[in-house]
Amino acid sequence: MELTKKDRLLLINQYQILSTLNPGESAHYLELIEILEDGYAIFYSLIDAGISDDMPESEGRFVLDVLNMYRAIEDFKRKNSREICSEEYYRFFRGFDGNEETKYMAFARFLVETQKKFTEQKTYLKENDNLNSHMPTIHKYRAMLSKWRKFGNTFSLGEVQVIEIVKA
Repeated sequence: MELTKKDRLLLINQYQILSTLNPGESAHYLELIEILEDGYAIFYSLIDAGISDDMPESEGRFVLDVLNMYRAIEDFKRKNSREICSEEYYRFFRGFDGNEETKYMAFARFLVETQKKFTEQKTYLKENDNLNSHMPTIHKYRAMLSKWRKFGNTFSLGEVQVIEIVKA
C-alpha cells in the first residue's frame, strides 16, 4: 500500500481519536501512529490488514443468482407443501466452501444475516453450518444455474423443472 503524507496525516488523526475513545486498544493505535509518523512503509500492511480486496460484480451477481435460484426452489416447496428430491444433497442451499470459496460464503452470509435478504435460507443455517459447505460448490451451482436459465430464470417452477435443476 502506498500512502501520501496527507494520507498518513489523516490516518494519524483518526488513530489519535480512536486511541482516546478506546483506551484498551490505545497501545495498538499508538503503534500504528508511530509507523505512520516515521513512514515505516514495510508495516503499512498492518493498517489495511482487516480490509478485503474488492469482490468483482460478476462474483456478487453469481451469489445473488444462486440464492435467487434457490428461492425459486423453496417457493415451489412452499406452494406444494412438500419436499422433493429428498435424497439429493443439493435439494437446499448448502452454502460455499469456507476454505476455497470464502468470499462467496462471506457475501452470502452478509445477504442473509446483515441485509436480511433471502430469509428462507435461515431455516437451513444449522444444516449447512451457517452457509459453510466444507467442500467446493461453485461448479455444481454453475450447472444448476445453467439449467435454471434454460427455464427462463423463472420463479414459477414445476416439479420436473426443480428435479432437473437439483440433479444438474
